[in-house]
Amino acid sequence: MNEMELHDLLFSFVGLFHEKFLMRFRRHDSSFPGLKKNHYKILGMLHQHEYLISSDIGRMMDVEKGSLTILIDQLEERGLIRRRADPCDRRKSHILLSDTGRKEMDEVVAQHAGEIKDLLQGMDEQKIKKFTECLKYSVGIMKEI
Repeated sequence: MNEMELHDLLFSFVGLFHEKFLMRFRRHDSSFPGLKKNHYKILGMLHQHEYLISSDIGRMMDVEKGSLTILIDQLEERGLIRRRADPCDRRKSHILLSDTGRKEMDEVVAQHAGEIKDLLQGMDEQKIKKFTECLKYSVGIMKEI
């Protein structure tokens, strides 16, 4: 294994993903005026999970507890997320999308899927299939780490 090559590929991927996808999504996202990048990250993570606890969100985003609490409070005030007591540990709360937040995020994700379709329009179908397979494989590896 060449650690330097892996390092360079990971950072290249992150930069290109940001440039080609995230920036495009943000340009066309007006569903939540006034929200910042970290708000969107939290909503996106919650859309992928039934719920998360704040320490998991903080670790995934590399955000300090105090800053994260403010972000979560702001999203809760807007009615996009809610807290639910953890039945196994009363010191913890599950953070999850509210019904409104779920509905809004479903629409945002559908819009993003349309953006991806537009971005890849004209590209060879075999390349898109291979790209999808490689992403699935990469995500699987990252989950194992």
